[in-house]
Amino acid sequence: MTFLRGPGKMRIAVTVSRAVACSVEVKANRPLGLTRMFVGRRPEDAPRLARQVFSLCGFSQSVASRLAVLNAADLPMGEEERAAAAAGLHAERIFETLRALILHWPSPLSAALAAAAGGYLRKALAASQAIITEARTGKINPRHLASAIARLCSAAAAMGISGPGDMTVSGSVCAAMLKDIDDDRVFVGRRPNALTVEDDLEVIARLCDEPDYTRLPHLPGRVVETGAYARRAAAGASAGSHLAQRFLARIGDVRFCLGQLTTLAGTGEVDWPTLACGAPTPGAGGYGAVECARGRLYHQAEIGDDGRLSAYRILAPTEWNFHPAGPFVETLLGSRIGSDHSATRSVSRLAVLFDPCVAIEVAIREAANA
Repeated sequence: MTFLRGPGKMRIAVTVSRAVACSVEVKANRPLGLTRMFVGRRPEDAPRLARQVFSLCGFSQSVASRLAVLNAADLPMGEEERAAAAAGLHAERIFETLRALILHWPSPLSAALAAAAGGYLRKALAASQAIITEARTGKINPRHLASAIARLCSAAAAMGISGPGDMTVSGSVCAAMLKDIDDDRVFVGRRPNALTVEDDLEVIARLCDEPDYTRLPHLPGRVVETGAYARRAAAGASAGSHLAQRFLARIGDVRFCLGQLTTLAGTGEVDWPTLACGAPTPGAGGYGAVECARGRLYHQAEIGDDGRLSAYRILAPTEWNFHPAGPFVETLLGSRIGSDHSATRSVSRLAVLFDPCVAIEVAIREAANA
């Protein structure tokens, strides 16, 4: 089973014995060497290049890049630019979450729900792009922002995300997806070990020192997770379906971002530390970190004596969540997923709710001694 995402593909090969997942192998063939495109360029060109190179979360990539090069030059990001960046980041996070859920849900929806959801998703895209387009200028017009936020809220509400709390609107596409997994007890709930701002200095130090860190990030003694479910780690794991918990975390994240946008439009206030940060690093370097739809995204840049970028590194959230010893694999191993079609469905559901940034291909095989 394959779901289209960005460039590349992730193959998830699961071996089952007596219907239990006893081995999991995750391999991705995403394009390598993209960061080499940044080296030798002017620092001010990096954010634009980041936005152009990445098909998903392009605005988040550009903001992380902007923070990295500003910090490498020991320059601040102004308050007006931060407010504009916050608006764009929240808008993109909302749309990317909705897009992934609607387009890549592994169980079929009714024709009527699917058609309606597609229309609402197009409206959400138009509203989020209106916000992002204005955010790229580094300034926001409160009236324009409020209008686009209202359209984004309307689209989210039509999909079933409305008001406070975790519940979805009855009869909506989100309610149908939640019903699909609400009784699923295949996976055991686990409290995530969240990647946070407190980890940034160690992550960046390892990113600069370890050549394979962008592909296999790790923090000693921890199974690190990032994304909506990890951001809600303080709430702990509740009873019920683990898949439903992950789904509701995604829905809750959309609500949170809509609330942040509404506050920004009404008062101009921005909770910047929960959204993005950065700092200088040794050797005329700097980093930027952004909480995007799939989790914490890092860019790290170094400026050479000639004033151009001498090194550039990017660490995507997917690398933590789908690490060979990461939370996706840990959740899947030992789970009674069944075999054949039922196993493929179970693995696909879990993978979609972890939401990698590439296509997913699931392969199931029986153990030789099963």
